[in-house]
Amino acid sequence: MDTQQNHRFLAVAILGAGICLTRASAQLPPDAQPAGDTWLQKDCSVGEQDQLTDVLKKFKPQLEMFFLNALGNGPPAVLTKQIEATASKTFDLRQTVLKTGKTTGLSASDLQAVRMVTREQYVRHEKENFAISYKARAVAGLGIVAGDRGKTALQGLAADRLSPLQGIAREALLQLQAAPGKASVKK
Repeated sequence: MDTQQNHRFLAVAILGAGICLTRASAQLPPDAQPAGDTWLQKDCSVGEQDQLTDVLKKFKPQLEMFFLNALGNGPPAVLTKQIEATASKTFDLRQTVLKTGKTTGLSASDLQAVRMVTREQYVRHEKENFAISYKARAVAGLGIVAGDRGKTALQGLAADRLSPLQGIAREALLQLQAAPGKASVKK
């Protein structure tokens, strides 16, 4: 399949699942919603991840739709606004440090490159990074809970050489293939 076909295949898989997505997200059990939100929004320590994984496995069908929705739509606007505000404050702090004249260990060319970045560029970059990270965590979540729809979406991503999510989608598919009760497959 060429890249354009892969993109269409992925879009159809996600849109096909989308019929039930709104209802599925609205019907998440009380324990599943915070686990899904936490999974999508932060990098967890191993112990924390193990606890979340147990909850995710408990609510596989409901969370499959939740993670497909997160993959298809990216982060909610509220989270994106929070990232934008945080990035803007970080940019201000960065500018303050740059104005002190201390090079903070950067070469002259690196320092010049940092100074050339505008607030708009910095904030846009941080939002894009967060959106990719959020979707990557949705893909990793699918590696735990995916049924047929999730596997189809993961296969489309894993085949897409241009997707920043290709590697994590491949890992998620390997995770799904791991036999129950065995340690997860890691590279």
